[in-house]
Amino acid sequence: MQAPEALLQVVRQIQGILTQLPATSYQQPLPEYRGSSVGQHFRHILEFFQCLEMGMTTGRIDYAARQRNPLFETIPSVAADAFSAFTAQLQHFDVHMPMEVYAELGSDERPCYGSSMGREMVFVYDHAIHHLAIIRIGLQVHFPEVDVDVHLGVSPSTIKAKLGKEN
Repeated sequence: MQAPEALLQVVRQIQGILTQLPATSYQQPLPEYRGSSVGQHFRHILEFFQCLEMGMTTGRIDYAARQRNPLFETIPSVAADAFSAFTAQLQHFDVHMPMEVYAELGSDERPCYGSSMGREMVFVYDHAIHHLAIIRIGLQVHFPEVDVDVHLGVSPSTIKAKLGKEN
């Protein structure tokens, strides 16, 4: 599987959850998240995807310069629509396109590193998997009625390692 297909697969998992969660659950602060919500984690994932999409037009990605749109963290259908808009653009991404990626490392200096769209697609995929693992915890503890994909938030390498041990 290539990076674009992997991102589509993640978005399908996300859409499956977003269609099940009422806004009250989506925006509910959870103690496991130190008062953050499931919606805030979905917003965070989405905005990294949007930074990637912006990179296709500018050749630059700055993950620290996210919009932080409160609608994405409070209204599941708005987030779902934005994820759909991202997937509609995904087919136009050139994995070989060179990228400049600005880093936020905790100082005033913002170093820039060379990368490629393909490498950054892998990064946002891995980043999404990480946040989906966190989302999964919140869903299992507070919203067990939500049907969650068995592989939500699980790295493909972990899935393969588990399958190898079972055979």
